[in-house]
Amino acid sequence: MRNQIIQMINSALAGRTSYFTREQEVQIFLANLFESSEAFDRVFLEHHIPAGLIPAYPWTDANNIYVDIVLQKDGRYYPIEIKFKTKLQNVPIEFFGNNHQVSLGQHGAQNLGCYDFWKDIKRLELYEESFPNVEQGIMLFVTNDDSYLRQPLNMNTGYAQFSIHEQKRVLPNDTLDWNAALAIGQNRPAIQLNRGYQILWEEMQLENHFYIVL
Repeated sequence: MRNQIIQMINSALAGRTSYFTREQEVQIFLANLFESSEAFDRVFLEHHIPAGLIPAYPWTDANNIYVDIVLQKDGRYYPIEIKFKTKLQNVPIEFFGNNHQVSLGQHGAQNLGCYDFWKDIKRLELYEESFPNVEQGIMLFVTNDDSYLRQPLNMNTGYAQFSIHEQKRVLPNDTLDWNAALAIGQNRPAIQLNRGYQILWEEMQLENHFYIVL
């Protein structure tokens, strides 16, 4: 079922011809896709997990754990986390039947965007560890900022271990840290991953838009 979900996401994003402006639009787009497919028993949005149900949760947001989408099928649960990071780009958006040019926001802080990607990956691993009916989750990262695709020039820079550049590999039990950049690491602890991962970016039909699904 997990592979089927990934295939559905890939197909939907490959065929997408209108732009997103906010992360919530990506979330609702996929939730509608899953609901209309009738492949799942339930589709949950912003699924809340109370504090204390995940032992040794390493971040300070333990009282505000919300999973973007959770799919239920035959008593099994498939959590999906979503990130949408943008740089300035004018794109056409339809409002009430008319096209208008809208500027996507300049999020910047790519180092924190990379960290948040791996944080969500680790959260997915923690859901699976903590709840026996939860399957391996799925991480989706969508961006029009192609700097995410490029390897840092200096691999000793603070965020380099968290980079999500094309072909990046993480081995099982690897720990990602800040290369002793202590200030930025405050409240953003090192992340030890259970599984190995490889970053493979996909290009969308939308101008300068890319995504990762893991």
